[in-house]
Amino acid sequence: MPEAIVVEGDQETEVTPAEVSAHTAAVAEGMTAVQAADAAESAAEAQAAAEVALAAAEENARTAEGVIEATVKAEESAAGAAISAEMVMDALKAQSAAINELREELKASRRAEHHDAPKRAAPDHEPGNGGSKWTWR
Repeated sequence: MPEAIVVEGDQETEVTPAEVSAHTAAVAEGMTAVQAADAAESAAEAQAAAEVALAAAEENARTAEGVIEATVKAEESAAGAAISAEMVMDALKAQSAAINELREELKASRRAEHHDAPKRAAPDHEPGNGGSKWTWR
């Protein structure tokens, strides 16, 4: 159903289908212009969003490179720490062996001293002038 435009005071004029079509075309043209402007604005926003996303992706790539480098360094440090731990364990084993050897030598020398030492007699008490006198036998 065609739309009619009524102007006050001009009620005797009838709107023709051509006028309705022209009006509809003008409205459609205006809507097309508005939609084109909206599309251009959306395209600009999409372009800005793409640039931000690209910058974020580049930063993530740089961060990933740093993480990879840190991982490599950590692995190298862990390998060095494992070697150091082995060296410490070897040193502790050698130290324990030396302590055990010294302990055995000390035991042997004490046994030899105790076995070779002259036996002493217990002191006797002899009464004498002015008090006691201790002598060894």
